[in-house]
Amino acid sequence: MNEGMAASEAREAPIDWPALARAPDPCLICGETAHEALYPPSYHGTIAGAAGYFLAHRAATAHGPIVRCGGCGFVFTSPRFSGADYDRIYGGIHAPDNLDEAFDAAKAARFRRLGDIVRRHLPEGGDFLDLGCGDGGFLRLFDDPRGRGFEVGLPGRRSAGRSEVITGDWASFATSPDCPRASLDYLTAFDVLEHLPRIDEDVALIRAVLKPGGLFFASVPNVESLVARAMGRRWNMLLLEHLWYFSPATLARFLARHGFEQIEVRSVPFDAPVAHIATRLAQTFGMKGTFGVGALSRMVLPAPAGIMLGVYRAR
Repeated sequence: MNEGMAASEAREAPIDWPALARAPDPCLICGETAHEALYPPSYHGTIAGAAGYFLAHRAATAHGPIVRCGGCGFVFTSPRFSGADYDRIYGGIHAPDNLDEAFDAAKAARFRRLGDIVRRHLPEGGDFLDLGCGDGGFLRLFDDPRGRGFEVGLPGRRSAGRSEVITGDWASFATSPDCPRASLDYLTAFDVLEHLPRIDEDVALIRAVLKPGGLFFASVPNVESLVARAMGRRWNMLLLEHLWYFSPATLARFLARHGFEQIEVRSVPFDAPVAHIATRLAQTFGMKGTFGVGALSRMVLPAPAGIMLGVYRAR
């Protein structure tokens, strides 16, 4: 049996989490390899079937094994799938075609709030990149032609309002003439860092494309938020696609290693339709079904999900 066939069969078999832990997994923050189990895995399907449990329109809430570093207390998923498996999973995810317009209203509310924070720090604007831009929603609402978006996917280009969205491989793009070294005044990455299996390499590239003094805006789940502490193992940010659970201190320490200094960190809500909030809460407590009937279900609320936004300056 060749390696390709063996890998394919492994993706179709129920996940054996201990078998994935082939070597000590050093902590992203301090390098320590001694960890304590925090929450056992709640996903026991196959790697091939994992796409149905990723991102906003997941079938149910699930996560991998979550541990706490014995050295610095950093919380992360360990073991994890391979980088290639995460690439395949994300490549197989597609949003439903019949999404309620309330989701667009929710994204607009959130992007408006995030955009206001960006403009407060950079009233004169500048050249920027929205990394992990999805369908370009932030770019359309922010409406600044000096910005571009990047999303992982098949190589291509498309428009998002007055901006351009480029798709492809991040490492290839960030080292190409399309994105010269030290060319950006700022970079936004909303709900991106926690998903990156190659986070060290990816953040090094973020620093490389920013000018000295350029700003990095990053939102991530905050494992020390009031919501996370109150909900414990039922915190709705404990998800199969989330690999790193930062606190303000651990994110600042990680980014300092890559040449960033923290300017500000704040809590931000996650705007969502009432029906989506109800569905996610039901999933959290092991209930099935979705909610989506009537005008009330489409009302958008700023939900306290335990998310923080940090602003960092490139040294």
